[in-house]
Amino acid sequence: MAKSGTFQSKQNVAVKIITEAQMGTTPTDSAFITMPVTDFSFDEIEKHTLSQAPPRTGVGGMTMSDDMVKWQRHDRTFELSLSFHATAQAINRICLALYGDGDGTNALTGAMPTVTAYGHGTSNAVPVTVLFENASHDGDTVDMYFKSCLCTGLTLSGDIASNGGVVMATATFVTMYKPTEAALNLSGTETTLTAQTTMFNMHDLTATTLDSEDLLLYSFEVSLQRAVNKIGFDASDDFRGQGYAVGPYEVTGSLTCKRDGEVDDAINNSAGMILDLDTGVFKIHGEKVFVDTASISFDDDGWKQTVPLVFTYDSGATSNAVITIHTVAD
Repeated sequence: MAKSGTFQSKQNVAVKIITEAQMGTTPTDSAFITMPVTDFSFDEIEKHTLSQAPPRTGVGGMTMSDDMVKWQRHDRTFELSLSFHATAQAINRICLALYGDGDGTNALTGAMPTVTAYGHGTSNAVPVTVLFENASHDGDTVDMYFKSCLCTGLTLSGDIASNGGVVMATATFVTMYKPTEAALNLSGTETTLTAQTTMFNMHDLTATTLDSEDLLLYSFEVSLQRAVNKIGFDASDDFRGQGYAVGPYEVTGSLTCKRDGEVDDAINNSAGMILDLDTGVFKIHGEKVFVDTASISFDDDGWKQTVPLVFTYDSGATSNAVITIHTVAD
């Protein structure tokens, strides 16, 4: 048999997130967004653990036999990661997938998650299909897609000295379904790359305050994470799960700024404080942000303070926001 001439490369792949209506089913006529990715990764289609019985002791055959080795697939999940430019539309879509608010205010409240379990075959618009065009083993024109993915995390990071100041984002997903290698022809409404012209940029920041103290900010990172667990399995259907169970959100962050009196006043506070990083369009806002132990970088261009953060909501009501990630002007 001749060697195959097919191959794949990232330069020939487009990544799309497709809105679903039912767990376990990928629609072709739903709205979707082409993500402004700079990098991505996903698990291979035949993911499994090679499970082996312990060796026997004593005479008569101590070596491993073929009936002592099995593929273990009942507990497998497939993980994906997308790194992308923090455009307004991309942030909105990931926030919608992660915690159900993608209207431009993107508020994660103390009452979330409002749904903690997702069952196979049920109507639900939260899980998404993530499509990698031209990513099949068969190469060009054959796609690879992961249906009914749940978003497990979003990280936003900005550095005034890197990437032209553009804030970069990373979203992670997990699915209990084996990915599909087939052409997927979409007819739904697309949010195109050319429509995504507004980006979060460090150079556009007009407010960088913690506890109303004005910080000279060099970089920041904000991370929203949650656990998603596969429940049960169906051996007759590629060991897909019977559903998902999701855990609470954990929101953390850090600021790197000039070490001065302003930051000293901010970190000398044991109570929850207000954080504002605002460009006038994009804004990261926390109402009750706590500071963990700050550290010092003794840099030649001036000492810097790194301030770890934990985001919480005001306990007066669970409807209060843990964090808001605005992509539209107030």
